[in-house]
Amino acid sequence: MSIVEGLSIPSTHGIQVSGSLAEDSLVRALLEEQQTTAVERFLQRHESSSEPLLSGHYQNLIPLTQPQPGEQYAFEVDLDACSGCKACVAACHNLNGLEEDEQWRNVGMLHGGSDELPLLQHITTACHHCIDPACLSGCPVLAYEKDRTTGIVRHLDDQCIGCQYCILMCPYDVPQYIPSKGIVRKCDMCHDRLAVGEAPACVQSCPSGAIQIRTVRVESVIEESETNQFLPTAPEPGMTLPTTTYKTSKPLPRNMRPADYYSANRQHSHWALVIMLVLTQLSVGVFVVGQVLVSGPWADPLMLATIRPAYAIAGLVVGLLGIHAAVFHLGRPRYAFRALLGLRTSWLSREILAFSLFAVCAMLYAASVWMAKEQPALVPLADGFGLMTALSGVVGVFCSVMIYVKTQRPFWSGHRTGSMFFLSSAILGLPIALLVSLAACYWSTELTSYAIMRDYGQTLCRWLMVLVAIKLGLECSVLVWLRQRRFTPLKRTSLLLTGELSMINLLRYFFGIMGGLLLPLLLLSSKATIVGAEGYQPLFVGIVVLLIVGLLLIGEMIERYLFFAASVAPKMPGALCT
Repeated sequence: MSIVEGLSIPSTHGIQVSGSLAEDSLVRALLEEQQTTAVERFLQRHESSSEPLLSGHYQNLIPLTQPQPGEQYAFEVDLDACSGCKACVAACHNLNGLEEDEQWRNVGMLHGGSDELPLLQHITTACHHCIDPACLSGCPVLAYEKDRTTGIVRHLDDQCIGCQYCILMCPYDVPQYIPSKGIVRKCDMCHDRLAVGEAPACVQSCPSGAIQIRTVRVESVIEESETNQFLPTAPEPGMTLPTTTYKTSKPLPRNMRPADYYSANRQHSHWALVIMLVLTQLSVGVFVVGQVLVSGPWADPLMLATIRPAYAIAGLVVGLLGIHAAVFHLGRPRYAFRALLGLRTSWLSREILAFSLFAVCAMLYAASVWMAKEQPALVPLADGFGLMTALSGVVGVFCSVMIYVKTQRPFWSGHRTGSMFFLSSAILGLPIALLVSLAACYWSTELTSYAIMRDYGQTLCRWLMVLVAIKLGLECSVLVWLRQRRFTPLKRTSLLLTGELSMINLLRYFFGIMGGLLLPLLLLSSKATIVGAEGYQPLFVGIVVLLIVGLLLIGEMIERYLFFAASVAPKMPGALCT
């Protein structure tokens, strides 16, 4: 059956029209031919067969022997035979007992050609059982395994904690998160059926025989990935080396595009991750800025005794809150202890380890600085713990950066994500350090707010304004992709930021400008800070710094929300309705 027949466009092939044929007979003949679809022929073949399972027919669609060394199973899709009937989707859903909104196989659409000869091509897609699966390497709990004999990539439901990182890692949008179960699931090529010589559900149900299971050579897949000819507009095969083969007897036009090519859909916001990232980076910023303040030329014994304990407690509390917030992102948080199993390959496991060490060092630092108030001999020990806390925090932020860089999404590039995360640490750490210093003055009879603003408060404000200006400029830079003709992922991100997410984006700039530029500028005015102790209003400055902290914290939360919501995910060609 041709693609034209799948679109229900009648063909005159096989119908001979004589001059004496009546008009109603011609219409009746055309309608009868149109109704003889692949599904109808499939049903007729079943009804007339003496073998209910049609074992001989299905054995032609699967290999008769297991793969040899250097080979594995793979899907083969005949594009000329696929009509887009979605029988494969229904069969997969029913046989595997999937949830209502869960799909392991999808049907997309490509269109192109010319006005004289347009072409529409249906595409059935599922897990490609890649040679180098990103879902497997990114999973922090080893919930994926690749069978050494068949090459099938299976998901181990009992091992999964529902962190959903595999969804971000897979460039083909294969793993599906199931909220009711708190885990991720995906296609396993019906490995239990293949093991006993039965065809997978999608293969068995396809009325056109468009889906088959074949054996492929691993080396051939690697070599073919170099040509980047997997499927029009699909993610590059070199990322994970997918094994699915799409074949056709006719060359596809170069202008073939998915039906949803011009769509830009908002992505999942991951609010638990938003809170976790912002608070942990704030905590790291507090410890790093605190280390600079207590070790700089302006530091004195009074500052060490009065301010450093406040830094330690503030940074510790915020850091623990951020680490705890990440647990709410898990579908099965009671199994979070498994998250260190993937240290060898998963940056998520490495981030968890780094921030665990950061939390331990922060607690030791907080305890040592409090004890050093009564026992000055412990000051060198506190200095050591403070340095370890700052360094482990920086390592933790670096691991957070790499988690998203490894997904290879353009919006999450290394230079962009690294700049955003480390600038967030500095932008939030500077005003928090100043606020904690001012608050510590209320418990000290010797240290004054005026001395703090004079010695280093104004410097912190200047640095804050510079860093906020840089970060806002970096966030605006993505909008230059609006001028590009091609609908690249970055252009889709720009369209989201100026369309569906435009009001949220404007709020982000408002809070950033108010908290990071205008209010710090107010603190640098002569009336607020330089007049002298008699003209200085500590309550006013304290309120302004508190407003700066609040506005910047809200602004960074919005920025991190947009970081997730505006990052267009790569995927296989979709349909117009998706």
